[in-house]
Amino acid sequence: MTSEERRELVAPCGIDCGICELYLCRDDARLEQYLIARGIPAERLPCSGCVPGHGDCPVVAGTCATWTCAQEHGVRFCFECTDFPCEKLSPAADRADVLPHNTKVFDLSVIERRGVDGFIAESAVIKARYFKGTMEIGRGPRLAAPTQPPEEL
Repeated sequence: MTSEERRELVAPCGIDCGICELYLCRDDARLEQYLIARGIPAERLPCSGCVPGHGDCPVVAGTCATWTCAQEHGVRFCFECTDFPCEKLSPAADRADVLPHNTKVFDLSVIERRGVDGFIAESAVIKARYFKGTMEIGRGPRLAAPTQPPEEL
């Protein structure tokens, strides 16, 4: 995949489709079967990503309203819009444990400050911190230090 193709896998809302299971199942039949078992229609998999798929996402009925909005406002990323941040990016507790929707504004801030390539370099850690991190009040989410195998005696 070229760098430009990889950049196209970052949605206008800041979600990195390039590390999404719905996209990654193209190379992993077991993952695809898992997603189907979780209710994702087989004919909607694998996902091609928001931008290449023109707002078509397997977990969205119809075209994604955020993608459509970005197109209507003539922006590549939501942070470029004069209405940013809008209610489409507002966090919600519903399904926060399984969907990355609450990371959008943070993701967009990283993209704005570090560029798309900088974001792509960090996106897997951002996702891991969100889903697997533990919150330290005043410091934010932290990932546990990787465990080291015991040294051989």
